Amino acid sequence: MARIKLGRLLMTLILVLQAVLGFALDWRGNHLLNPLWVPHARFHGALLLFLLAGVSATGAWLLWRKSQEPEAGVKAAALISASFWTPFFYITFLLPSSSPWAGSPNPVPRIAGHVFYPNVATAGVFLLLTAMAWLLGREKSGVHQEAHEGEPLDVTPVT
Repeated sequence: MARIKLGRLLMTLILVLQAVLGFALDWRGNHLLNPLWVPHARFHGALLLFLLAGVSATGAWLLWRKSQEPEAGVKAAALISASFWTPFFYITFLLPSSSPWAGSPNPVPRIAGHVFYPNVATAGVFLLLTAMAWLLGREKSGVHQEAHEGEPLDVTPVT
């Protein structure tokens, strides 16, 4: 399998998983259906899930559409994924009253005495996979390659 196609397949999997898992994990009693959440907070949580699903679907479309610039779809899809996952690492600094932990305040999970947030670890995994997909989906430096099988390969240098 071509390296670029493998990158596009991995990026597609990432986009689909982040959209599906968002609903599966957040449309539950510890998030959107939590009776302690005020209705407007639930509204914003649901809004985020539908936005994530929509931009993830757009990213998948960009990956697989016919294009003179197939690498642009890979870049856009990677940026979509990264824009969702990177805030897990800085939101609590920008909004100190927030927390990445969705469970009851006590106990917060710990590993070897250190606080461990499973969703932040998940964000790290998704960012690593996103970087891998982006690297695989990039064109080789200085060479334009068609993104679709069966089409001629243009090996003219990119200027």
